[in-house]
Amino acid sequence: MPSFGPLDEPAALWRSPAFASRPLAGSGAERLRGFHGYYGEDVLDAARAGDLAGAARALAAWIERNPPAPGDAWHPYTTSTRAGNWVAALSLVPELETPAVRESLWRQLAFLARNVEDDVLGNHVIRNARALVLGGAAFGSAELLERGVGLLERELPVQILPDGGHYERSPVYHLVVLRDLLEVAETTSVPGLGGAIERMRSFAAGLARPDGAPALFNDGGLDLVPALELPAARAGLSLFADTGYAVVRTPRVWLAFDCGPPSPPYLPAHAHADTLSFQLWLDGAPVVVDPGTYTYEPGRDRDWFRGTRAHSTVAVDGDQFELWGAFRSGPLPRIELLEASERELVAAVSYRGFRHERRIRLGGGELTIQDRLDGSGTRLVESSLPLAPGADPAAAATGTKPARREPRPVSERFYERLGADALVVREARSLPAELGWTIALD
Repeated sequence: MPSFGPLDEPAALWRSPAFASRPLAGSGAERLRGFHGYYGEDVLDAARAGDLAGAARALAAWIERNPPAPGDAWHPYTTSTRAGNWVAALSLVPELETPAVRESLWRQLAFLARNVEDDVLGNHVIRNARALVLGGAAFGSAELLERGVGLLERELPVQILPDGGHYERSPVYHLVVLRDLLEVAETTSVPGLGGAIERMRSFAAGLARPDGAPALFNDGGLDLVPALELPAARAGLSLFADTGYAVVRTPRVWLAFDCGPPSPPYLPAHAHADTLSFQLWLDGAPVVVDPGTYTYEPGRDRDWFRGTRAHSTVAVDGDQFELWGAFRSGPLPRIELLEASERELVAAVSYRGFRHERRIRLGGGELTIQDRLDGSGTRLVESSLPLAPGADPAAAATGTKPARREPRPVSERFYERLGADALVVREARSLPAELGWTIALD
């Protein structure tokens, strides 16, 4: 087993707010909560605080309780996260290294090198690569380092799109991946990594809400978001056509529009059926919001928060695509971005023989949403505006019966529901049909 050498270059990043842990809300037996318990964040938290005794206790306790065995403690993702955090902790506080800690960390890295998550792909493989790069550099292992760099050389051109977005289309996981890549960039050289990071930083700035948090399209909660330094967002229109988001910023209005694919066709794990949904803030306060994620446990809650009806778009006879279990979906719809300017956004989604075209206009002191549904037959149509807690906009449905106000929870953090309402129109309509909304901005 090689000797361990602390890494100095990423130390400032590890001490920054980007690595402050964010506990999940509440308590329970959810698998995500169990995963977090194996991440080694307690070790890194103590090391960041200079608490040698606390970090040493956490290391010893994990080693004693979790001998190598099948299960979530030795899942490749938890192992990746923990190994990287242990490398960080031992680099910040070198006195934490003992023969037992060094042996356990080396064993974890060796296990990971044999169990990269090529069956999962996405942000998981980036997390695997991050651990192999950090571990390979710390142990002076060319084999581990080359394994991690090789994964990144393979994945970066696929996962980081030309406009800087991450291909899973989750602004939350985008930031998680960006943080991993920042660690790698401080540790070793990877072809194309610098350019990918700069594009990702610009995308993250563009998708930031007025409060600095990422727009919650697709999966993710604010408790997963690392605090990263980002460039200033540009005023006017920011269009990310490859990823499929458009953001308009004016002195009073922030509007984000989902106008692209929900995910790669082969990786819908974090996709929500929310195409053509939008989020609206007015004078720095949320008005129309994404409902969030709430849980990764399969069942009614998971299906609801992923489903079309929960979002600020139009559901025709149910969801835009089928939801299978907690992380599978299909077949995915076809999306077209038709127009994009600071004053007007137009896109369309087609699925199961229907076509929904949405036109969003800003002007004259109001936001106008026009929806055209092309198809045939009589269909159950449901158009919703999920509202932020306490929001009471001057909004009205057009081309249909008056909207009803219904209670619907908002979950910006896992396992946390906030009481809120939605404006909803639900009726049988003969297609083709037109409907929409007006929202006063003055």
